[in-house]
Amino acid sequence: MRTDRLIICLAIAAFGILVLAAITGHERRRRDPMRFYSWPEKQLLIRQANGRCEHKPPFWRRCPAQGTQADHVVPWSRGGPTELWNGQLLCHRHNKRKSNRVPGPLYRWRLQRRRAKY
Repeated sequence: MRTDRLIICLAIAAFGILVLAAITGHERRRRDPMRFYSWPEKQLLIRQANGRCEHKPPFWRRCPAQGTQADHVVPWSRGGPTELWNGQLLCHRHNKRKSNRVPGPLYRWRLQRRRAKY
């Protein structure tokens, strides 16, 4: 009787582990295999932003610092692809502050409108 219960519990636990492994593995497969922007892509981002940081607070001017780091608007760790439409040029300070946060729709809309001007 006890061995039957033990076998049933082990089977349920093994099934649960398989389900968790399948879910976790599926999340990892959706991530873009290329994490960093290549040098030619980074040069295009620099040209697109005129070499300046693209961060702009809601009620202030665009950051005057030189953009030195290519950043994913939707972070790579959250499934954002390494493509030019998802890239932005940020200074070290703003890239560190943004970290892996996903900006809201208003920020992305404003970034798109701002890019049309420069």
